[in-house]
Amino acid sequence: MPLIESYEAEAKSLTKKYYKNEIFVRALIEFSSYCRRKCFYCGLRSENKTAIRYRLTKSEILVLVNNAYQDGIRSIVLQSGEDVSFSSECLENIIKTIHDSYPDIAITLSIGQRDIKTNITLRNAGAERFLIKHESCNSTIYNRLHPDQNLSERLKAMERILKAGFILGSGFIVGLPSQTNNDILHEMYNLRKNKYDMFGIGVFMPTKNTPLENYPRGSIGLTYKSIILSRCFLPETLIPITTAFHSSSGKDMTIKAITNVANVFMVSYTTSRVKNSYQIYDNKKSLTLDESCKLIEKAGKLPTFTRGDPYHVNH
Repeated sequence: MPLIESYEAEAKSLTKKYYKNEIFVRALIEFSSYCRRKCFYCGLRSENKTAIRYRLTKSEILVLVNNAYQDGIRSIVLQSGEDVSFSSECLENIIKTIHDSYPDIAITLSIGQRDIKTNITLRNAGAERFLIKHESCNSTIYNRLHPDQNLSERLKAMERILKAGFILGSGFIVGLPSQTNNDILHEMYNLRKNKYDMFGIGVFMPTKNTPLENYPRGSIGLTYKSIILSRCFLPETLIPITTAFHSSSGKDMTIKAITNVANVFMVSYTTSRVKNSYQIYDNKKSLTLDESCKLIEKAGKLPTFTRGDPYHVNH
């Protein structure tokens, strides 16, 4: 996929136009490593018997939220595998407590597929945003890598999230087996069509004890080009530096992406007792808040701890 310097310059100009010089810092809390799904690329897949499983209690989650709040962060992401042991009632209770205690915090969920009733319940409890990647909009690729799911079901789950009133974020993985450049271009048209408020592009990372452990890692260069193009296709979307991109690309490429196109950076607040057990892929890197801010500043950007709403929310 060709990328000339003009695309990079255009992406940088559009990012500045809509989001100035700010990088929105989010506090990521990974509260469960249990998952009922069997995605071929993921270390948390239910059939990975070597994965270390944990569930944080409500009180543990609230401590981590408070830690982020005391650091000035006003946007948190509650992430887990698709763990139905956290029932609708349980999640509602956690979210409502957070919302009532910290009404100025924006709560994002990344918990997989739920029914419409649950989505509405969680939205009414105070969660505002929902991240659920489709991973690939090529149904052949998606269906092959998700043995207990299909793309149509995934897209319907995303529709239910929107109907519940959430701001929706999605995204895909670069480098999945049999993916072509045309597939990636199709992802860009899919982004433009659906106007996702956040669009995360990760790179495929082969992970031990998964069916894809012996496949090659996705291309960092192609991933970077895809991130650049996503800004050009939908200028107002929020574009994060995904942990997969940062973990695989190294410091210099991460700084380049922050400088030219990204405007969201996730910082893990997951307790140290279990942080290393949330292994979606191997060799996952995690920066502290201080390290993250220094990296952002080195890229010439300003780390911002506000809610970090999508552009259209305030315009």
